Amino acid sequence: MGFHRAAAAGLAAALFAGCMCMQAGAVTVDWDDLTDAQQEQAYHQLESENQALREQLARLQGAGGNALENTGTGADTGSNAQDPGAAGEGTGSGSGENGTGVRAGDGNGEAADGAGAESAGTAQAGQWKDTQTFLADLAASFNARQEAARAHTNEEVNAMEEAQMWDFRFSCAEVERDFYEAYHAAQFDDLNVLYLCSEYCLGLEKQYRAEDVWNTQGDSEEANRLYTAGYYNRAYALVELCDYYGLDLAQEYQNLKNAVAQMDAMSADEVRNASVDPARVMQVQELLNTLGFLCGTPDGICGRQTVSCIERFQNMYGYTPADGIIDDELIAQLTEQVSRRQ
Repeated sequence: MGFHRAAAAGLAAALFAGCMCMQAGAVTVDWDDLTDAQQEQAYHQLESENQALREQLARLQGAGGNALENTGTGADTGSNAQDPGAAGEGTGSGSGENGTGVRAGDGNGEAADGAGAESAGTAQAGQWKDTQTFLADLAASFNARQEAARAHTNEEVNAMEEAQMWDFRFSCAEVERDFYEAYHAAQFDDLNVLYLCSEYCLGLEKQYRAEDVWNTQGDSEEANRLYTAGYYNRAYALVELCDYYGLDLAQEYQNLKNAVAQMDAMSADEVRNASVDPARVMQVQELLNTLGFLCGTPDGICGRQTVSCIERFQNMYGYTPADGIIDDELIAQLTEQVSRRQ
């Protein structure tokens, strides 16, 4: 799944007017009901949140030197229906956290204390984590949250008063508190896992901040913005991790995947590599997939998903410029990193 694109389902029209109001009943607006201008505004607003994490990763790469060539981060996903903000963690008779939603970008400018905050050489004791243990803990955390979300049906959530709705959504997020505490400052030997882990934890952090905003200020608009943004941070990370590692997740995961796919389909056309030979594009796609930067089935078509993966690879491994361009230098860089893993 392309990490830079946001899942569209459940986007609230009020967001585009600068006042994403969460009223009792959690009324939502379908993505298709938005104008082209509103869709474009939403995409760029969320996409711009990527820059801070890119800079954070660049600092990590610079501080750690060669020791960081094998570091990474992980995350989770969210989508329309049950979970916070826009997508849901429950389907059918299961309940959902329901709400309006918009994805919060590939790493978001509101960078958390996540992986990547410390250099590999100076990470505190206990920060280094095993990838397989992380994946098992992530699946268990996500599944436990879905179980909590099933306490109420979507109809019941929509009928709640605003305060009740927020209490329910926050209680679902709180189920993952232990996971967040265990992994928000984790370090890994794989840069892509590190990235995805910090993306998922960033999503949780935003949802916990949303609770603070609601409890201290009663600001439903800001709480909804944060909670929804966190939902999509989680969703994008989870979809990519699940596709690559085959996590055993509750059936509600399909909601997240569908929402991510919908936004991917809405993404603007990517033309910067339009003249590149399809065979070279396919070679790059195969190398990216091998490194865990999932750009889908290699098809020789360099769309936004492929370019997003190229840019993430360039940023995380400290290659400049991180321009998403396919050329001999990029292929050499990808090949070098693949060979180091073998």
